[in-house]
Amino acid sequence: RHSLNQARCTKRWPAERMPFGESTPFILIARCHVKQDCLAAYLEAAEVADKAVKESEPGMLHHTFDQDPTDPLAFTWSEVYKDDASLLVHLTNPPLVKFVEQHGEMGDDFSVEIYGTIAPATKEACDALPFPVKYFDTKFGYSRVA
Repeated sequence: RHSLNQARCTKRWPAERMPFGESTPFILIARCHVKQDCLAAYLEAAEVADKAVKESEPGMLHHTFDQDPTDPLAFTWSEVYKDDASLLVHLTNPPLVKFVEQHGEMGDDFSVEIYGTIAPATKEACDALPFPVKYFDTKFGYSRVA
């Protein structure tokens, strides 16, 4: 009986059951905190970045800037990407690069979480960013985002 339970616990998940990767949609959550005396300017910079992303990134399927209900200086960018290539475009898009620079001046915390499997090369590009990125690879599920 012990060896049967041990076999169940060590069984590997079949690779063919994980269809997620660089060509599938995923979610990115970016949490940021603003310096108190910079809130108005930060919100303006975020809105400018949001509008520019909408106009220049067709692979960005969802892009919102959400306020924390308990901290008026904490915000979350909620983003859904079509695929890895769309994230790589985003990371080098001049309006986003400018916003990240502005955050360096007006913000005091920034971190990113990625929910979904992305390619090692995409993770490498994210690891070069000036803030922490945490990856949550998909084990199973489905996406109707297309």
